[in-house]
Amino acid sequence: MARIIASRLQPILADLLHPSQYCGVPGRTIFDAVATVRDAIAHAERASIPLCVISLDFKEAFDKISHSYLFSILQRYGFSNGFIDGIKHVCTDVTSVIQVNGNTSRPIPIHSSVRQGCPLSMVLFALCLNPLLHRLDQQLHGMRIQQSQRKTAIVAYADDVTILATSPEDIIAIRDAVHRYEKATGAVLNIQKSQELPVGTWDTNLPVMNIPYTDEIKVLDFNMHKSIERSGKPSWARITNMVRIQARETYGRDLNLAQRIQYVQVYC
Repeated sequence: MARIIASRLQPILADLLHPSQYCGVPGRTIFDAVATVRDAIAHAERASIPLCVISLDFKEAFDKISHSYLFSILQRYGFSNGFIDGIKHVCTDVTSVIQVNGNTSRPIPIHSSVRQGCPLSMVLFALCLNPLLHRLDQQLHGMRIQQSQRKTAIVAYADDVTILATSPEDIIAIRDAVHRYEKATGAVLNIQKSQELPVGTWDTNLPVMNIPYTDEIKVLDFNMHKSIERSGKPSWARITNMVRIQARETYGRDLNLAQRIQYVQVYC
């Protein structure tokens, strides 16, 4: 049931989701999201303009999504009652059990969340996050890396949200948008795991929701430094190290050159 619904949603996601959402939309990839953040950092560093890259982390992001909020969002998108009822059958009146040392607990009713591992979870979460992305895009100044491009204020991949703040006025807008999202959905921002990277001429005396400043952050598991030259080195060092390890293992196997290359590609 979940796979059927997800396949029916897939063709229209590009029309429904904000352009800053790179997850689940045909033609957009995680590498496009990382490249957008990297290009923003490079532009701010080269032009010596203020930029604060804010990586938001929401506690148990998938688990805390309110079902009433989810169904309300789907209605606002114009989905039929019959289609929403199909999603309700998947999401409501469900239970989970806990297994400890071979003993299974009583069923625990689930009153919120889009369940991770479900084919629908990424799509539903992206739809729930969409109002936050729209509000941030409307309120923030953003930046144009090239004159022909639309402004870029946020980059999202599922629950990974990266904000590009370029003005002190953006701080109030970000705080207001995040608080509204928390109140509507049940989400909770994890201040300790969220990070801020000051780039260019950004004033680090400006507090943004008490999120700590740092010289390096992770965006979708890629290291980002305020110096673009230093940003790529940690990520590439990890990848090349993995390739070396796998390449060395091929020497102990009876493989020809083509098979060795394939072995490295598969396991890296």
